[in-house]
Amino acid sequence: MKTKNLLLIILALSLVCLGIYLFVSAPPPLDLNSNKEKKHYSIEEGLKILSNFNDGARTFYTKQIVGKGLAVGLDFHEDWEKENVEAGPLPALFLRGTASYLEKSPVPLGLYLGSDYPIVKANLFEGMQAEKFKEMRKDKKPKFFYDADTERYIGMFPDFAGAQACVTCHNEHKNTPKDNWNLNDLMGATTWSYPTDSLSTDELMAMIDVYKKGVSNTYDSYLKEIETFNQKEKPYVGKFWPVDGYYIPSLEVFNDTLSKLSSEAILKGLLKE
Repeated sequence: MKTKNLLLIILALSLVCLGIYLFVSAPPPLDLNSNKEKKHYSIEEGLKILSNFNDGARTFYTKQIVGKGLAVGLDFHEDWEKENVEAGPLPALFLRGTASYLEKSPVPLGLYLGSDYPIVKANLFEGMQAEKFKEMRKDKKPKFFYDADTERYIGMFPDFAGAQACVTCHNEHKNTPKDNWNLNDLMGATTWSYPTDSLSTDELMAMIDVYKKGVSNTYDSYLKEIETFNQKEKPYVGKFWPVDGYYIPSLEVFNDTLSKLSSEAILKGLLKE
């Protein structure tokens, strides 16, 4: 009987010690969500979201800054950065400024506005991009493909003449190879490139963020150019827009609008995909 009681006591003490060990020394419970893969998007899905944002930003700049600005006496010119020219960037040059910013960034995102009738010969489509643009001329639809020459995945999106200012500028330019453009004509294609065929959410957000910074940087360059204008010709920079008169919105006001456009573009894109 004594031996049996002794065994029971030893067993009870062992269970107590085991409970203390598990409470104090045992590893924390596994996080069931820790091994879940982050959401990935195909490069086609990612570039569609970027293109949607770009379309909104470019249309807004073209209509609210250039279009409304011309109506109140502001000037926009291809040589806007030259010292003796008091003007802002034309829509195509605004995009070029953004593209230049992307080239210098660590994000390997390329942006290019090309055409089969470009004013600048360097913007003439060549190789597979030229072939894909011929298809776009027929069906007016975006094209996605891998370009072996550049070793990058390409997304080409139709670029239509959405404002009369664009049509007039191209038709009247001294170097234009085509002078009978009409409103809503397919003038070219906005072409994006990226080295991989898929994107994590972080990579997609990095692409969107660097594009926003590129647009903001180009607009800031315009504001700095305005500072060099003749005092009598200088528009007031602040909270007002050209639709209100001889005004240009500040960088903060412009970026606020850009953020709203990007939020809408991201939301629409993510919901769609």
